[in-house]
Amino acid sequence: MMSQQQQLLKQELTVSQILRIYGKKFRQVRKRYSDGHNGRCAVGVIMSYYGWNGKDDSHAAGRLIALRHVGVSKDSIIRLNDSGTDYLDRA
Repeated sequence: MMSQQQQLLKQELTVSQILRIYGKKFRQVRKRYSDGHNGRCAVGVIMSYYGWNGKDDSHAAGRLIALRHVGVSKDSIIRLNDSGTDYLDRA
């Protein structure tokens, strides 16, 4: 029988899947992770997937660690998001 940790790893979504599926819950914003309500940039969507509430900035930095965990370049995602690329089209 699979351990709980193995089950979690097996169910891990890719960044594209996170943006495509979870990103639909938010309105896209630029130049910030969140508007404090229902708006998120692409990085904010990923951080929210890993548990960030979009409001508590003290926890945002910790959620950025999740990006490194999945091998994502935060700077690349920020450049795409802030250049006007729709993260749902890009994923």
